[in-house]
Amino acid sequence: MKKKLLLLFLFSSFFISAQNLSMAQILDIKKKTLGNAEEFLTEKGWEFSEAQEPTDELMGSAVFTYRKSDVSDGAESFLSFVYSSFSDVTRITIQISKKEKYIEYLNSIKGYGCKQLSSKVEDGKIVKVYQGVTTTFVIKSATTSNYYDQEVVTWILSVFSNEDYKLNFGE
Repeated sequence: MKKKLLLLFLFSSFFISAQNLSMAQILDIKKKTLGNAEEFLTEKGWEFSEAQEPTDELMGSAVFTYRKSDVSDGAESFLSFVYSSFSDVTRITIQISKKEKYIEYLNSIKGYGCKQLSSKVEDGKIVKVYQGVTTTFVIKSATTSNYYDQEVVTWILSVFSNEDYKLNFGE
């Protein structure tokens, strides 16, 4: 009986941790088409939430949630796949609420050899920009109220190509 419980615990721990996305997986999703990204995320336990078609003025987007709450619009994580109908430009934005995941992503970014371009406070958030050879990462640290009206820290990580970031955000 103890062996069965131990196996069940180990299997469930592996299953839960396997559902979170690594930085390498996020970068891989950025290279996918919308349909392929949706299939990949669904296989990883993410749920489609909403989408907006691209227009002449705005890029399209699809939003996915991970571990969505049954009692609110909250979730453990949100991921936006932003794409253009006129080019192959895609952007990924992921919101996380676990400090361990934030540190994992930050260490991955630094491990890729990215250098910090800037850090500042903007609209009450700490905004840091890291850039590597081909990719720019923007990390925003913010506080927000959760469903229970408690103040919690969230991190928003956005991933751009360097060209897209320079063209649209001027750095």
